[in-house]
Amino acid sequence: MNDGVPPPIAITAAPTLIPPMSLRHSSAFSHGDIYIFDITANQSNLIVSASTHEIKLYNPSTLAINRVLKFHTDTISQVKAHGENFIFSSSKDGHAALWDLRTDGAPVQTYCSARKDPLLSFDLNCAEQILAAGTELNDEMYEAYIHFFDTRMAGNASTANNTAVKTFNESHSDDVTQIKFHPTNPMRLMSGSVDGLVCQMDISQEEDDAMEVVANTEASVHKIGYFGPQAEYIYALSHMETLSLWMSDQADMIHNFGDVRGVSNPGLGLTVDYMVDCQYDPITQRLFVLSGSNE
Repeated sequence: MNDGVPPPIAITAAPTLIPPMSLRHSSAFSHGDIYIFDITANQSNLIVSASTHEIKLYNPSTLAINRVLKFHTDTISQVKAHGENFIFSSSKDGHAALWDLRTDGAPVQTYCSARKDPLLSFDLNCAEQILAAGTELNDEMYEAYIHFFDTRMAGNASTANNTAVKTFNESHSDDVTQIKFHPTNPMRLMSGSVDGLVCQMDISQEEDDAMEVVANTEASVHKIGYFGPQAEYIYALSHMETLSLWMSDQADMIHNFGDVRGVSNPGLGLTVDYMVDCQYDPITQRLFVLSGSNE
């Protein structure tokens, strides 16, 4: 009996797993007190957003700036590369944007709700026809929203592009921090929130009938994702640095690892201060936790 306390996580040392590292190139995003918010990449660019509300594209070999993208007027909450030619971004200014790197200037498509609700997260479904975006809690309405946009109907930066075709407002009671579509089912969506809930829903239904399963992580959700050969599992990372694994169809908990900072072992050179995200390797069928240290 362990009285519900998860067993300790085994820690092993693999000195040759990560070779010695040294700084090869560096590049300052800008001068002054600037924060980097998000970073992603494709083969041609390192894509970085920061507190200047800009997105900069860097040459991955030299870190020379290839391009600067300007459109958003508030914090850029997320950026994603979509192949070599496209970038999606979302912002607290209420807009999500699609950039075609083969063109110059403004985004080629923008998505915005009627009230311009601040966007914290988004994802594109596998059919590339629906973009879903999660919002901050509306303090006046006491609602947090998931807006759905039809990518075939979006406007450009100069149009009144209030193109949300559907909105869910009852799934969460606080900021919607994560939106993830199922990798093969275009109608299955998972959302995570500061309210601690991870919801999986069938968005072909109206909200009252859409909910399939709800997992209560009991902690503010930071990152979520599907993993497994058939995407049959869910991971959930919290802002309190906890990690839990769930079955996606029943929301049965597989394991709660608790605060992963407890796995730190300075004697082995392992110190975990925070988690970044998880990455699933379909070849080895292993889930890797990406963590960081303040040292």
